[in-house]
Amino acid sequence: MTNFNFFATEISSTPVDGIWTVGFADPSQEIYFLVQRDVDNVMGQHGLNIHYVEFEDQSKACYGGIERVQILRDAVRFRLTSAGTDRIGVSEIVVSFTLSKPALAAVSEALAHIVEHGRVEVI
Repeated sequence: MTNFNFFATEISSTPVDGIWTVGFADPSQEIYFLVQRDVDNVMGQHGLNIHYVEFEDQSKACYGGIERVQILRDAVRFRLTSAGTDRIGVSEIVVSFTLSKPALAAVSEALAHIVEHGRVEVI
């Protein structure tokens, strides 16, 4: 499989309607990647205590598709699981951006809440 790289001009990292959401988008290219988990673990009560990922549209989405997240100063690298790669069609997504240190800290904190413990690394 291949890697996909894009520059996000829009980034959100705030909970929306009880769902932790980190979204990266380049509206000019109609590209987005988002990672979610419910704040109150309601889905966990139904056996879905895991993150959700979506790339470009809902046909390229799955639960538990992230193997590892590496957070750099100007990018985030998402390495996908084999199931994530099968559903989304790429093995790695690298999102580049320009963020202030406080905004990067907010994205890092949100990703740590969303993706299972031990899978997020700040480099």
